[in-house]
Amino acid sequence: MAPTKYHKFRSGERCDECGARQWYAQDALRYCRNGHRLEGFAEHEGDEDNFGTQGRVTRKKKEKRKKIAVKLSGDEGRELYLEVLQLILLRQVRWLIGKKAFPADFEEIVRALWALRVRSLPVRGGENDDGEREESQPVFSSMGEGSGDESEESDARRRWKLPRLVDTLALCYLGCLVRRLPASTADFCSWAQRGEIDFLAAFNDIPRNVRDRLPAEYHRALQVRDHIPPGRLQAAVRELVISYKVNFETVFPPLNYVPILVRFITDLTLPAEVYMTVKCMTEIFKANYSYPTGGKRIQTMDNPEVLLISLVAVSVKLLYPLDGIERPPRSHEDPRSLKVNWAKWQEVMQDDTTETSSNLRRGEEYKVTSDDVLTMDKEKLDDFMDWFENMWIGDGDAKTDERIREPFENQKRPSKPNTLNQRLNTGRDGERIRNRYEALNSSLQVLEPVPDPEDLENGNKEKQDRDFCPVWRTEEDLPDAAKVFYQKAANIAAIPLDTLMKGTAQVENRLAAWCNQRMKRERDKGKGKAILMGDDSA
Repeated sequence: MAPTKYHKFRSGERCDECGARQWYAQDALRYCRNGHRLEGFAEHEGDEDNFGTQGRVTRKKKEKRKKIAVKLSGDEGRELYLEVLQLILLRQVRWLIGKKAFPADFEEIVRALWALRVRSLPVRGGENDDGEREESQPVFSSMGEGSGDESEESDARRRWKLPRLVDTLALCYLGCLVRRLPASTADFCSWAQRGEIDFLAAFNDIPRNVRDRLPAEYHRALQVRDHIPPGRLQAAVRELVISYKVNFETVFPPLNYVPILVRFITDLTLPAEVYMTVKCMTEIFKANYSYPTGGKRIQTMDNPEVLLISLVAVSVKLLYPLDGIERPPRSHEDPRSLKVNWAKWQEVMQDDTTETSSNLRRGEEYKVTSDDVLTMDKEKLDDFMDWFENMWIGDGDAKTDERIREPFENQKRPSKPNTLNQRLNTGRDGERIRNRYEALNSSLQVLEPVPDPEDLENGNKEKQDRDFCPVWRTEEDLPDAAKVFYQKAANIAAIPLDTLMKGTAQVENRLAAWCNQRMKRERDKGKGKAILMGDDSA
């Protein structure tokens, strides 16, 4: 009997049962060295052409094993989370420099602010009384969304907690304060809401291997809602300003408010007289538009941007009554000589851009409901699907992405402006502003002056009914025209409506106190009393 001829398996193969690496053929079948039959060996009829062959061998394809990343924990998890935030912050800064023409040194300023922000964090775990190392749970800063009517210095004196994703936008904004750039928190909210600056979908842009190693609590911290709630970024900026002052004695420059004021006025399509009135009240209040740094009870109007939009609202309320009551001017020099047709203003302020006539308004995609999708036309539905894909479809499950995209494949899409200049031409600047002002100016009325009889007879300067304005404390107190105007102003400043209501009420109280003080000073002068009342230049 001829000896059995053994053959070696191919590299990486072996018997599934015993692991033998050699096999032999017998009766058109294949067996391992230990006699276990090997599957996948086909019988054949031997002939001269196929003499010495053993048939076709088929092998079962091995399933590719998925590598499961090890989740980091403790100090390593926190450090990786901070590195992710730093990556997102770097992307935001470079977008601002590349797309918004921010100065080149802006990146250095934000880097320095970030270094201070993470300097005192409890990254390394401490030791307990038994000398054992303890892993502290991640604690994030609790930045409220309120108006900030209370002092936060006591909270800031404690060790800083882990930053949140919104802190990245707040640090960019603080960099604008340092560099005196005329960017507002509303600008950052708009850029983030439109998906231009990396924020809402930042979690999807994190490398997959990094996401897999982040603990679940940091996933939640990096996944934000589909929009930034009004006042959220303002609260983050306020807390950072106070914390920098308390911890590092860092004071930020005041707001470069004049360009922002002009944009508020033009966005609201208001007459130029509003600008001069705001400037006068700025002198009266001696406001420098700096962020409060604690040490006292912080009011809503202490926030510089809230103060600015509140002054705009109060100026409009004084010059162009929103309650429908006629208040004729005393003379042609009276700034109340013009009358705004608020019904026409509401018509002018409707969405009149070419972008919103046939396309979905950018930045407001999150407002679309399931009912809207059923009745939406093709162009707006395409815009919504683009937004949904960019924001919420990551690279977690490729099959899921394919199923969502499949119904929309091979469809021609209308071209949309991609460059920044094209977006600006269809946005706030340009033709839209001119069209609004042309429509508003055509509806303005010049009122004839009606002098007070007392002024003509004996020079009496007592206040008349026309000099009084109503005080609105809540949204329910607002007349129809005032409600539309206040809501529009709050949206432009990216703050809640109740915050604007509080700010305007505080401005009016401050203005009433100044008027009373001035009247008292004039009466005392008439009586010959020498009373020091401070600077009367305002």
